Amino acid sequence: MTYLTGAVMSANLVSISEERDIDTAEGLMKINKIRHLPVVNGNNELAGIISSKDVARVKDKKQPIKTIMTSPVRVVKQKANIKSVIEMMLKNKISSILVASDEDIVGIITTDDLLKLLSQVLSDTDDLENVDIGSFFDESWKSFN
Repeated sequence: MTYLTGAVMSANLVSISEERDIDTAEGLMKINKIRHLPVVNGNNELAGIISSKDVARVKDKKQPIKTIMTSPVRVVKQKANIKSVIEMMLKNKISSILVASDEDIVGIITTDDLLKLLSQVLSDTDDLENVDIGSFFDESWKSFN
């Protein structure tokens, strides 16, 4: 089965200005229970992205977001195949990617979105109930006491 990015992405984006301080970004993430924020410039154009990991590394949370944001941002099309998106995320060791329709950012794909998809796919597969889980364990790994 083929999944398109638009069907998997989270569409309720919360963004923040690059001039705001990191403390404000951290608060927005906590209130909205999210781990990634697209960052916009004064013209409301995409300028970067920050993650909760970026925020956690900073001691001075009063500095502007633009000092820690990742730029440029990776963006995929809304009609991209989710498998190619996963491969891109793995290759680049990133936990989120923004989704665009034409010139507009319309969503974000995060590792949480991909885990939700995996959970759905696995629950839809009856064959998994009959898998012998003993075959998943590697007996060559022993505990060293």
